[in-house]
Amino acid sequence: MFSLLPFIPMAYFGIRLSVIDFKTHRLPNQMVGWFALIELAVMSVLSLGGPYLDQLANALAIAVATTTSFLLLYFLSQGSLGMGDVKFAFPLGLCVGWYSANEWLLAIFISFLLAGLIAVIGLASKQMTRKSRLAFGPFMFVGTLIVCVFAVLN
Repeated sequence: MFSLLPFIPMAYFGIRLSVIDFKTHRLPNQMVGWFALIELAVMSVLSLGGPYLDQLANALAIAVATTTSFLLLYFLSQGSLGMGDVKFAFPLGLCVGWYSANEWLLAIFISFLLAGLIAVIGLASKQMTRKSRLAFGPFMFVGTLIVCVFAVLN
């Protein structure tokens, strides 16, 4: 039951940051930092005494791997992916690593799949052009949330 506690900051910050990113195309550093710090604190407290120590190690490893992947994508995309998305990848990676370390690439894939689907629908309906900007943070959050919820339910 206690292992579900990391969902609280993930839901709170994920929703708030998604709304901000959708409206402004920005993910505020301070809020992303608080998200990461609180998520780490919750996971560290749960790991005291050892029952979730392996989950904490997995969460940290996946957070670093996810952030590194997004940093690489940032450089390869030549500005299409923002640095805020790279920073947002760390606390989201913590969550995926905590609940389903083996599925971290699936969370990234779902994020890009959903964003691509929305882009295709926007282009087809002429609501977007090829030059339109699409906030990616909400898709990152939803991809992470989907993977984490399915991990908990299984």
